[in-house]
Amino acid sequence: MPNYRVTFDCATGVEELVEVTAEEQAGMDEQAAAQMALNVERELAEAQTQEDNKSGRAKLKELGLSDAQITALVG
Repeated sequence: MPNYRVTFDCATGVEELVEVTAEEQAGMDEQAAAQMALNVERELAEAQTQEDNKSGRAKLKELGLSDAQITALVG
């Protein structure tokens, strides 16, 4: 099924539905893949940060710090 894009001529006010070329579709697919990769990368980084935070708090707890002290140190 072909994809379409809308073009608008400001001078005439005419709106036209135009089929996307293979080159345009390849560019859109490439952009979508790049965005998906960025989203995955961001999610992985966020998960790693949360895990590091949890691990760091556990290590401070093992050293004998109270929850209040840990919160005062790291927020």
